[in-house]
Amino acid sequence: GAPMTFPSPRGFTLIEMIVTLVLVGILAAVGLPILSNGLRAYTATQEGIGTLGKLRYATERLAREIREVRRDPIVPTDYDIAVMTAAKFEFTKSDTVRVTLEAVPPALTLNYAPPVSPTPALTDQVKSFAFKYFKDDGVTAATSKRDIAFVEISLTLTQDGTDFAQRTRVGLRNKR
Repeated sequence: GAPMTFPSPRGFTLIEMIVTLVLVGILAAVGLPILSNGLRAYTATQEGIGTLGKLRYATERLAREIREVRRDPIVPTDYDIAVMTAAKFEFTKSDTVRVTLEAVPPALTLNYAPPVSPTPALTDQVKSFAFKYFKDDGVTAATSKRDIAFVEISLTLTQDGTDFAQRTRVGLRNKR
C-alpha cells in the first residue's frame, strides 16, 4: 500500500498568543474584583454571625443568672441583691454563691465567689452595656433593691464598625 500521510504539525502564531493573553488579562481584570468582593462579603458575614452568636450567648447567660435572684414582695427587706448599678449587678444565689455581672468595655464578665469554675469574659466586643431596673409595673424605674421586679439588659457588640444590639428583660423570681 500507499504510505500514510499526516498533516504537518503547526504551532500558534505570535499574534494568536498575544490575542489570547490579552483576552485572559481582560477576563482576569473583570473577574478578580468580583471574586475578591465576594470573598470579603463572605468573611464579613461569617464575622457578623460570630458576633451575633456571642451576643445571644452573653444575653442568655446573663438572663439565666439573673433569674436566680429571689425577691419577696411581702417582706421587701429580704433581698439577695448586693450591688445594682448600670454596669454592675451583684447578688447571692440560694446556694450562697455570690454572682457578679459586670461590664467594663470591651469586656463583659461573669464571676462567682467562691469560684465555681474558671469564668472568662462572656465577650470582648462590648461597645455599650447597661442594666436598668424596674418595679412591678414594668415601666417605673426601681430606685432600690427593695422594689426591683425586672432587670433589663441592653448590650451592643461591635465588629469592624458594625454594631449588633440586643435588649432582654428578666423577671425576678419570688422566694420559695
